[in-house]
Amino acid sequence: MFFGNDKDDIKNKFKFQSIKFYSSKEWMFNSTKKYRRVFEKNEVSYLYVEFSFFNKMFDEENWDAKINLKAFSIINGKKKELCNIENKETIKKEDNIVFIRECWGKDELGSFWTKGEYEWEAYIEDELVGSSKFYFVDSGAVTTNNNPYFDIVSLKLYEGDSEGFNQTNKKYYTKFKTDTTRYIWVEFKLKTKIPDEWYCEILYNFYDDSGNLKGQCNSLDTMEKGKSGTSYYFERGWGSNTAGSWMDEWYRLDIIFMDCLVASTSFKTGDEFAEGETELKNTQEASIHLLDEGNEGSLEEILSNLEALIGLENIKKQIKEHIEYINFLKLRKEKGFTDSEKISLHSVFTGNPGTGKTTVVKMLGKLYKKLGLLTTGEVYEVDRAVLVAEYIGQTAPKVKEAIKKARGGILFIDEAYSLARDDDDSRDFGKEVIEILLKEMSDGQGNIAIMAAGYPQEMNTFLSSNPGLKSRFNYYFHFEDYTPDEMLKIAEFAATKRNIKISVDANKVLNEIIISAYRDRDRTFGNARYIHSLIDEAKMNMGLRIMKQKDYDKLNKEALSTILVEDIQKLVHLKNKKTIQIKVDEVLLSESLAELNNLIGIQNIKAEITELIKLIKYYNDIGKDVMNKFSLHTVFTGNPGTGKTTVARIIGKVYKALGLLEKGHVVECDREALVAGYIGQTAIKTKALLDSA
Repeated sequence: MFFGNDKDDIKNKFKFQSIKFYSSKEWMFNSTKKYRRVFEKNEVSYLYVEFSFFNKMFDEENWDAKINLKAFSIINGKKKELCNIENKETIKKEDNIVFIRECWGKDELGSFWTKGEYEWEAYIEDELVGSSKFYFVDSGAVTTNNNPYFDIVSLKLYEGDSEGFNQTNKKYYTKFKTDTTRYIWVEFKLKTKIPDEWYCEILYNFYDDSGNLKGQCNSLDTMEKGKSGTSYYFERGWGSNTAGSWMDEWYRLDIIFMDCLVASTSFKTGDEFAEGETELKNTQEASIHLLDEGNEGSLEEILSNLEALIGLENIKKQIKEHIEYINFLKLRKEKGFTDSEKISLHSVFTGNPGTGKTTVVKMLGKLYKKLGLLTTGEVYEVDRAVLVAEYIGQTAPKVKEAIKKARGGILFIDEAYSLARDDDDSRDFGKEVIEILLKEMSDGQGNIAIMAAGYPQEMNTFLSSNPGLKSRFNYYFHFEDYTPDEMLKIAEFAATKRNIKISVDANKVLNEIIISAYRDRDRTFGNARYIHSLIDEAKMNMGLRIMKQKDYDKLNKEALSTILVEDIQKLVHLKNKKTIQIKVDEVLLSESLAELNNLIGIQNIKAEITELIKLIKYYNDIGKDVMNKFSLHTVFTGNPGTGKTTVARIIGKVYKALGLLEKGHVVECDREALVAGYIGQTAIKTKALLDSA
């Protein structure tokens, strides 16, 4: 099918940019993904492809095109087509770069892709415009403590130009001279563990002392068959042929393999070179370093960090008593007592957002590891979307996979109440998740703590959804909202973390804002998150104020780090939405009411709408804000043929006449219009309908 331009004309409208691949749907900085070209087959269900091209008609005109993305497996040099996904796209003149994203695979991890070589091709109007290869391996998942593919032998750094990998008689440095350093080259030596041929992709990230990404490069090489135990050198560099890319400061190099940090080192740039080999930190050393960071090496130090948290007094008391009782049971065991009581760590956390639930869960993971109750203490956080599948037979494997990943630590289920809905929907597989969790908590392998969190009322529904669920959780922690005094302390802490301070007068105004927000709070109140957002906004206000001043570059540190009253006063707008005032359209309102009153029956609905109209007119007369006082979201219940759709259309007109909606049109949809057949497409369909409405 063709959209109205000949193929030669189409070629003049775009320029190929890239084809990239990813398996994680997580969005990263600058709207990017975790791109790579080598994947472990058992960790992938759907593989995603991102095709991008430059729009040469940018800012000129829209144009239409048929775009096809094809995937192939390559065996002994022969290509076999796996899929051909067609898109009919209107390329908008507002888009400088166009992105087309698709995926292929199956829901179950490791069920579609096999070890080998593959390729995606991109076509526009049936003309091949670009291609890129990717690869699958199958020797096991790479973690911070286990790398089944290779052992690290050494990591060294040297200086050179863009052809530095051809350099002989290399000199390795721990410090580089800023004035003359061009590229900093990485010599990464590893010893392969795999006897078969496999593909090795390594990513090198350079960070400055502030943690900003300085540079990035990667390598992709084929490890030969029958070479297990053989050492390989990988050499990649980042910089410029002209000196000046590096400043006088510390830098860190991280080496990433299979989306996992496998090695790290630091180096300095300054006034001279210093020969030597930088200190190599492998992942095991890095994980120990992170555990010891912040004086968290011992049980007493972890408890001290818990005690240092602002507020949460009841939680701290519960945890201390919990630890003391566990120590009591361990003491009895050492003295020869045989207790039938089994130490269970499964817990329920209730409370509003931002009250510290996730922070406490992470601390509990470290505590339980120190007590010898868990082997890793790491927290694996999931929600309904991770656990529940769309089709029969797919939920159980997803839940078992989550339990497997969390084994040794904590499986933390946020908004757990979403697994148990009030209605008895046979198509809802959340109940299947609960049954599998119950079995694990009852007679599973152990070495895991299952922790569920959510709003108090909804969590009661969750716990009542299965007769045996409540008894499987041994500990219940309720997190109260922070008081205004506690939130003010959190604000001071947040300011300190951001290297700023709040003046005495500004602190008084901030306290008033916090008290007002506390009085108006509902169960969605953000607590600590709300406070952190206030401080971030105040810091931005301070920056904007300073940059408007003359000679701002001559200000001292005090002036550049102190938030004033005016910076805090601007925060009040956070609570007030911008409103529009649309006059009541009396003609349209009269027509809409006549249409409603001509309907037979439904007197209760007619009366409700009439009362709403009176109330809105009254608010308009006394000058009250109407837009922020009413929620227009509505539920219609009733048997077929009782007039629900007709009334919805009339109400749209009524809302438009009253100025509550600008257009008042009605967009009708059902499940088919909202839910897509493939992962990743439902959100797109739903958003499109919301935009049209």
